[in-house]
Amino acid sequence: MLYILLIEDEFIICKDLKTQLSKNNYAKVDTAKNYKDALHLYTQNTYDIVISDINLNAQKDGIDIVIEFSKIKKTPVVYLTAYSDSYIIEKAEKTMPFAYILKPYNNNQLKTTINLAILNFSKKNNSAKENLNNTLRLDLLTKREKEVLIILSTGKISRDIADVLNISINTVEQHKKNIKKKLELKTIGELVNFAMTSKMLQV
Repeated sequence: MLYILLIEDEFIICKDLKTQLSKNNYAKVDTAKNYKDALHLYTQNTYDIVISDINLNAQKDGIDIVIEFSKIKKTPVVYLTAYSDSYIIEKAEKTMPFAYILKPYNNNQLKTTINLAILNFSKKNNSAKENLNNTLRLDLLTKREKEVLIILSTGKISRDIADVLNISINTVEQHKKNIKKKLELKTIGELVNFAMTSKMLQV
């Protein structure tokens, strides 16, 4: 189960996100609506990822909060925002987030983005070097197969993958079989190593 810090000041959106992310024990979610609450939680806990709205209608916005967080410890970040103007994006880029998810969000897209952010953060921390050949071989996979590979690589079993992607366990197993065949790999360990050494920025 993932441990997520969600920073969002809109009650309905915050409640919906927490409900969606908590389904099937996908994640335990702590919520904060301002800098003070977020900082308290962040200093007291270790999170797998931070999801933060950019516009919090407060003195410090989501970007300011993430900047303060980075001075304490490093955690992968995904921004949730209704804005896409160049000034906001330029300011946000300085905090090196993994991705931006525009409202209204898609739940499957959100979970896949979270898992991909965690995977790439792990690669960076482990100084995993890109294998260009593996990156090129990603084109052999369909979008869904990439999603399965990403979630598999973060330590999830087939049942978890099925829950995240809203597909059957049998379908997950078939995707895994197809991935192994296309990539000419035999074990889960080889699939994880492939994901760790390929540059998987999007699906």
